[in-house]
Amino acid sequence: MKSKQNGSLNKLIVVTIVAAISIIAGCAPSMMVPVTRPAEINLRGINKIAIGEIRGNGGQVVSDLLTSKLFESGKFEVVDRANMDRIMREHSLNLSGTVDDKTAAQLGKLVGAAVLVFGNISTYKYDLTKTVGDPWQDKEGKRHQTHYVKGTAKVTASLQVVGLTTGAVLAAKTISKETEEKNSADNGWPEAPDQDAIVGAAVNATVDAFIKMIAPYTDYVKVTFAKADSKLPELERGINFAKAGQWPDAVEQFKAATAKDPTHQGAQFNLGLAYEYTGQFDKAEDTFKTANKIESCDKCIAEISNVKRLAADRKKLEAQGALNP
Repeated sequence: MKSKQNGSLNKLIVVTIVAAISIIAGCAPSMMVPVTRPAEINLRGINKIAIGEIRGNGGQVVSDLLTSKLFESGKFEVVDRANMDRIMREHSLNLSGTVDDKTAAQLGKLVGAAVLVFGNISTYKYDLTKTVGDPWQDKEGKRHQTHYVKGTAKVTASLQVVGLTTGAVLAAKTISKETEEKNSADNGWPEAPDQDAIVGAAVNATVDAFIKMIAPYTDYVKVTFAKADSKLPELERGINFAKAGQWPDAVEQFKAATAKDPTHQGAQFNLGLAYEYTGQFDKAEDTFKTANKIESCDKCIAEISNVKRLAADRKKLEAQGALNP
Protein backbone atom coordinates (compact mmCIF):
# COMPACT_ATOMS: atom_id res chain seq x y z
CA MET A 1 0.00 0.00 0.00
CA LYS A 2 2.85 2.34 0.92
CA SER A 3 4.64 1.59 -2.37
CA LYS A 4 1.49 2.46 -4.31
CA GLN A 5 1.18 5.79 -2.41
CA ASN A 6 4.83 6.61 -3.11
CA GLY A 7 4.29 5.87 -6.80
CA SER A 8 1.28 8.18 -6.93
CA LEU A 9 3.23 10.89 -5.12
CA ASN A 10 6.19 10.58 -7.50
CA LYS A 11 3.84 10.78 -10.46
CA LEU A 12 2.22 13.91 -9.01
CA ILE A 13 5.64 15.52 -8.50
CA VAL A 14 6.67 14.74 -12.09
CA VAL A 15 3.39 16.16 -13.46
CA THR A 16 3.84 19.30 -11.34
CA ILE A 17 7.42 19.81 -12.52
CA VAL A 18 6.45 19.33 -16.18
CA ALA A 19 3.59 21.77 -15.76
CA ALA A 20 5.91 24.33 -14.19
CA ILE A 21 8.45 23.92 -16.99
CA SER A 22 5.68 24.31 -19.55
CA ILE A 23 4.52 27.54 -17.91
CA ILE A 24 8.06 28.94 -17.87
CA ALA A 25 8.71 27.86 -21.46
CA GLY A 26 5.37 29.28 -22.54
CA CYS A 27 6.03 32.76 -21.19
CA ALA A 28 6.34 35.34 -23.93
CA PRO A 29 9.91 36.74 -23.94
CA SER A 30 10.23 40.44 -23.23
CA MET A 31 12.87 43.13 -22.86
CA MET A 32 13.23 46.81 -22.02
CA VAL A 33 14.15 48.98 -25.00
CA PRO A 34 15.49 52.56 -24.80
CA VAL A 35 13.49 55.03 -26.89
CA THR A 36 14.34 58.70 -27.43
CA ARG A 37 11.37 60.97 -26.84
CA PRO A 38 11.21 64.56 -28.12
CA ALA A 39 11.00 67.60 -25.88
CA GLU A 40 7.60 69.20 -25.55
CA ILE A 41 8.91 72.44 -27.03
CA ASN A 42 11.41 72.95 -29.82
CA LEU A 43 14.47 74.86 -28.61
CA ARG A 44 16.59 74.18 -31.68
CA GLY A 45 19.14 76.94 -32.09
CA ILE A 46 19.05 77.78 -28.39
CA ASN A 47 22.37 76.98 -26.76
CA LYS A 48 21.93 78.59 -23.36
CA ILE A 49 19.46 78.41 -20.50
CA ALA A 50 19.41 81.14 -17.90
CA ILE A 51 17.97 80.19 -14.52
CA GLY A 52 15.95 83.07 -13.14
CA GLU A 53 14.20 83.39 -9.82
CA ILE A 54 12.07 80.51 -8.57
CA ARG A 55 10.07 81.97 -5.73
CA GLY A 56 8.37 80.27 -2.81
CA ASN A 57 9.35 77.81 -0.11
CA GLY A 58 11.76 75.30 -1.65
CA GLY A 59 12.47 77.54 -4.64
CA GLN A 60 16.22 77.60 -4.05
CA VAL A 61 16.32 73.80 -3.73
CA VAL A 62 14.46 73.38 -7.03
CA SER A 63 16.64 76.04 -8.71
CA ASP A 64 19.88 74.38 -7.57
CA LEU A 65 18.80 70.92 -8.72
CA LEU A 66 17.52 72.27 -12.04
CA THR A 67 20.84 74.01 -12.65
CA SER A 68 22.76 70.85 -11.79
CA LYS A 69 20.67 68.54 -13.97
CA LEU A 70 20.72 70.87 -16.96
CA PHE A 71 24.50 71.14 -16.64
CA GLU A 72 24.85 67.34 -16.42
CA SER A 73 22.68 66.84 -19.50
CA GLY A 74 25.29 68.54 -21.68
CA LYS A 75 22.57 69.87 -23.96
CA PHE A 76 22.81 73.50 -22.90
CA GLU A 77 25.22 76.02 -21.50
CA VAL A 78 23.68 76.96 -18.18
CA VAL A 79 23.73 80.49 -16.78
CA ASP A 80 22.85 79.99 -13.14
CA ARG A 81 21.08 82.41 -10.84
CA ALA A 82 24.30 83.77 -9.32
CA ASN A 83 25.67 84.69 -12.74
CA MET A 84 22.31 86.11 -13.80
CA ASP A 85 22.29 88.34 -10.71
CA ARG A 86 25.80 89.50 -11.53
CA ILE A 87 24.80 90.36 -15.10
CA MET A 88 21.74 92.19 -13.81
CA ARG A 89 23.80 94.26 -11.38
CA GLU A 90 26.51 95.07 -13.90
CA HIS A 91 23.98 96.36 -16.39
CA SER A 92 21.47 97.84 -13.95
CA LEU A 93 18.70 95.46 -14.93
CA ASN A 94 16.01 94.10 -12.65
CA LEU A 95 15.01 90.45 -13.00
CA SER A 96 11.89 89.90 -10.93
CA GLY A 97 10.39 86.96 -12.81
CA THR A 98 8.53 89.01 -15.42
CA VAL A 99 10.33 89.94 -18.61
CA ASP A 100 9.08 92.68 -20.88
CA ASP A 101 10.20 93.24 -24.48
CA LYS A 102 12.77 95.85 -23.50
CA THR A 103 14.36 93.76 -20.73
CA ALA A 104 14.32 90.64 -22.93
CA ALA A 105 16.10 92.45 -25.74
CA GLN A 106 18.78 93.68 -23.34
CA LEU A 107 19.21 90.22 -21.84
CA GLY A 108 19.45 88.65 -25.28
CA LYS A 109 22.31 90.96 -26.20
CA LEU A 110 24.14 90.13 -22.97
CA VAL A 111 23.51 86.38 -22.74
CA GLY A 112 23.11 85.39 -26.40
CA ALA A 113 20.64 82.89 -27.86
CA ALA A 114 19.00 81.71 -24.70
CA VAL A 115 15.81 81.06 -22.82
CA LEU A 116 15.02 82.09 -19.29
CA VAL A 117 13.43 79.73 -16.77
CA PHE A 118 11.62 81.14 -13.76
CA GLY A 119 8.59 80.29 -11.67
CA ASN A 120 7.02 79.72 -8.30
CA ILE A 121 6.73 76.87 -5.80
CA SER A 122 3.18 76.81 -4.45
CA THR A 123 3.46 73.58 -2.47
CA TYR A 124 6.54 72.29 -0.68
CA LYS A 125 5.49 70.22 2.30
CA TYR A 126 6.12 67.08 4.27
CA ASP A 127 3.54 65.24 6.37
CA LEU A 128 4.11 62.45 8.87
CA THR A 129 1.14 60.24 9.75
CA LYS A 130 0.83 57.42 12.25
CA THR A 131 -1.74 54.63 12.12
CA VAL A 132 -2.33 51.37 13.96
CA GLY A 133 -3.64 48.14 12.46
CA ASP A 134 -6.22 45.84 13.99
CA PRO A 135 -4.93 43.64 16.85
CA TRP A 136 -4.54 39.92 16.20
CA GLN A 137 -3.28 36.78 17.91
CA ASP A 138 -0.78 34.24 16.64
CA LYS A 139 -1.08 30.46 17.12
CA GLU A 140 0.56 30.71 20.52
CA GLY A 141 -1.99 33.24 21.73
CA LYS A 142 0.43 36.17 21.70
CA ARG A 143 -1.19 39.49 20.78
CA HIS A 144 0.15 41.63 17.97
CA GLN A 145 -0.65 45.04 16.58
CA THR A 146 1.16 46.60 13.63
CA HIS A 147 2.14 50.26 13.91
CA TYR A 148 2.69 52.30 10.74
CA VAL A 149 4.54 55.57 10.20
CA LYS A 150 4.23 57.17 6.76
CA GLY A 151 6.10 60.17 5.43
CA THR A 152 4.62 62.00 2.43
CA ALA A 153 6.22 64.85 0.48
CA LYS A 154 4.48 66.99 -2.12
CA VAL A 155 6.01 69.58 -4.43
CA THR A 156 4.04 71.73 -6.87
CA ALA A 157 5.96 74.06 -9.18
CA SER A 158 4.68 76.47 -11.82
CA LEU A 159 7.50 77.11 -14.27
CA GLN A 160 7.78 79.24 -17.39
CA VAL A 161 10.23 79.31 -20.28
CA VAL A 162 10.69 82.72 -21.87
CA GLY A 163 12.65 83.42 -25.03
CA LEU A 164 15.25 86.10 -24.53
CA THR A 165 15.37 88.75 -27.28
CA THR A 166 11.59 88.36 -27.75
CA GLY A 167 10.14 88.08 -24.26
CA ALA A 168 7.65 85.53 -25.59
CA VAL A 169 6.50 82.78 -23.24
CA LEU A 170 7.50 79.57 -25.03
CA ALA A 171 6.04 77.20 -22.45
CA ALA A 172 4.35 77.25 -19.08
CA LYS A 173 3.62 74.22 -16.95
CA THR A 174 2.46 73.37 -13.45
CA ILE A 175 4.05 70.17 -12.20
CA SER A 176 2.97 68.39 -9.04
CA LYS A 177 4.77 65.35 -7.65
CA GLU A 178 4.19 63.34 -4.49
CA THR A 179 6.42 60.70 -2.92
CA GLU A 180 5.98 58.61 0.20
CA GLU A 181 7.61 55.98 2.36
CA LYS A 182 6.02 53.80 5.04
CA ASN A 183 7.71 51.94 7.88
CA SER A 184 6.03 49.39 10.15
CA ALA A 185 6.74 47.55 13.40
CA ASP A 186 5.00 45.05 15.63
CA ASN A 187 3.67 46.25 18.99
CA GLY A 188 5.48 49.57 18.85
CA TRP A 189 6.29 52.55 16.68
CA PRO A 190 8.90 52.07 13.96
CA GLU A 191 11.65 54.48 13.04
CA ALA A 192 10.37 57.50 11.13
CA PRO A 193 11.12 57.57 7.40
CA ASP A 194 13.96 59.73 6.10
CA GLN A 195 12.29 63.10 5.55
CA ASP A 196 15.16 64.58 3.51
CA ALA A 197 15.21 61.58 1.17
CA ILE A 198 11.44 61.68 0.61
CA VAL A 199 11.36 65.43 -0.04
CA GLY A 200 14.41 65.09 -2.27
CA ALA A 201 12.68 62.42 -4.33
CA ALA A 202 9.67 64.70 -4.87
CA VAL A 203 11.91 67.59 -5.94
CA ASN A 204 13.86 65.29 -8.24
CA ALA A 205 10.67 64.02 -9.90
CA THR A 206 9.46 67.60 -10.38
CA VAL A 207 12.70 68.74 -12.01
CA ASP A 208 12.85 65.63 -14.23
CA ALA A 209 9.34 66.32 -15.47
CA PHE A 210 10.30 69.89 -16.35
CA ILE A 211 13.49 68.89 -18.17
CA LYS A 212 11.44 66.57 -20.36
CA MET A 213 9.59 69.66 -21.48
CA ILE A 214 12.70 71.37 -22.82
CA ALA A 215 15.09 68.58 -23.81
CA PRO A 216 14.78 65.17 -25.54
CA TYR A 217 15.02 62.30 -23.09
CA THR A 218 15.36 58.53 -22.98
CA ASP A 219 12.34 56.45 -22.10
CA TYR A 220 12.35 52.69 -21.54
CA VAL A 221 9.50 50.64 -22.95
CA LYS A 222 8.70 46.99 -22.44
CA VAL A 223 8.70 45.02 -25.68
CA THR A 224 7.05 41.59 -25.58
CA PHE A 225 7.69 39.17 -28.45
CA ALA A 226 5.51 36.36 -29.66
CA LYS A 227 6.73 33.05 -28.27
CA ALA A 228 9.41 31.05 -30.06
CA ASP A 229 8.34 28.02 -32.10
CA SER A 230 10.46 24.89 -32.39
CA LYS A 231 9.34 24.59 -36.03
CA LEU A 232 10.88 27.98 -36.76
CA PRO A 233 14.26 28.21 -34.99
CA GLU A 234 14.77 31.61 -36.64
CA LEU A 235 12.29 33.06 -34.15
CA GLU A 236 14.40 32.22 -31.13
CA ARG A 237 17.55 33.40 -32.88
CA GLY A 238 15.84 36.67 -33.79
CA ILE A 239 14.68 37.22 -30.21
CA ASN A 240 18.20 36.58 -28.91
CA PHE A 241 19.65 39.07 -31.41
CA ALA A 242 17.09 41.67 -30.32
CA LYS A 243 17.89 41.13 -26.64
CA ALA A 244 21.55 41.70 -27.47
CA GLY A 245 20.63 44.98 -29.17
CA GLN A 246 21.42 43.61 -32.63
CA TRP A 247 18.15 44.64 -34.23
CA PRO A 248 19.28 44.44 -37.91
CA ASP A 249 20.23 40.79 -37.35
CA ALA A 250 16.89 40.23 -35.64
CA VAL A 251 15.14 41.63 -38.72
CA GLU A 252 16.91 39.11 -40.96
CA GLN A 253 16.01 36.17 -38.73
CA PHE A 254 12.35 37.17 -38.48
CA LYS A 255 12.22 37.75 -42.24
CA ALA A 256 13.59 34.23 -42.75
CA ALA A 257 10.88 32.87 -40.44
CA THR A 258 8.09 34.64 -42.35
CA ALA A 259 9.55 33.41 -45.63
CA LYS A 260 9.27 29.83 -44.37
CA ASP A 261 5.75 30.32 -43.05
CA PRO A 262 4.01 33.53 -44.19
CA THR A 263 0.88 32.61 -42.19
CA HIS A 264 2.71 32.33 -38.86
CA GLN A 265 1.30 35.24 -36.85
CA GLY A 266 4.10 35.19 -34.27
CA ALA A 267 6.75 35.49 -36.95
CA GLN A 268 4.95 38.40 -38.58
CA PHE A 269 4.43 40.11 -35.22
CA ASN A 270 8.09 39.78 -34.22
CA LEU A 271 9.18 41.07 -37.63
CA GLY A 272 6.92 44.06 -37.10
CA LEU A 273 8.62 44.74 -33.75
CA ALA A 274 12.05 44.51 -35.35
CA TYR A 275 11.03 46.97 -38.06
CA GLU A 276 9.51 49.25 -35.43
CA TYR A 277 12.66 49.50 -33.34
CA THR A 278 14.94 49.96 -36.34
CA GLY A 279 12.93 52.98 -37.44
CA GLN A 280 11.34 51.30 -40.47
CA PHE A 281 7.89 52.52 -39.53
CA ASP A 282 6.03 51.96 -42.82
CA LYS A 283 7.24 48.36 -43.00
CA ALA A 284 6.40 47.86 -39.31
CA GLU A 285 2.83 49.07 -39.76
CA ASP A 286 2.28 46.89 -42.86
CA THR A 287 3.69 43.84 -41.08
CA PHE A 288 1.48 44.31 -38.02
CA LYS A 289 -1.51 44.64 -40.35
CA THR A 290 -0.48 41.34 -41.98
CA ALA A 291 -0.25 39.69 -38.55
CA ASN A 292 -3.70 41.02 -37.66
CA LYS A 293 -5.19 39.63 -40.89
CA ILE A 294 -3.91 36.16 -40.06
CA GLU A 295 -5.86 36.34 -36.79
CA SER A 296 -7.35 39.43 -35.19
CA CYS A 297 -5.29 40.44 -32.17
CA ASP A 298 -5.38 43.43 -29.85
CA LYS A 299 -1.60 43.54 -29.50
CA CYS A 300 -1.23 44.04 -33.26
CA ILE A 301 -3.58 47.03 -33.18
CA ALA A 302 -1.77 48.42 -30.13
CA GLU A 303 1.59 48.18 -31.89
CA ILE A 304 0.23 49.95 -34.98
CA SER A 305 -0.71 52.87 -32.71
CA ASN A 306 2.71 52.75 -31.10
CA VAL A 307 4.41 52.81 -34.51
CA LYS A 308 2.46 55.93 -35.43
CA ARG A 309 3.58 57.59 -32.20
CA LEU A 310 7.23 56.67 -32.76
CA ALA A 311 7.03 58.00 -36.33
CA ALA A 312 5.57 61.29 -35.06
CA ASP A 313 8.27 61.45 -32.37
CA ARG A 314 10.94 60.91 -35.03
CA LYS A 315 9.72 63.93 -36.99
CA LYS A 316 9.76 66.08 -33.85
CA LEU A 317 13.27 64.89 -32.97
CA GLU A 318 14.46 65.75 -36.47
CA ALA A 319 12.93 69.21 -36.15
CA GLN A 320 14.69 69.63 -32.79
CA GLY A 321 18.01 68.57 -34.27
CA ALA A 322 18.22 65.76 -31.74
CA LEU A 323 19.09 62.92 -34.14
CA ASN A 324 22.56 62.08 -35.33
CA PRO A 325 22.95 62.70 -39.08
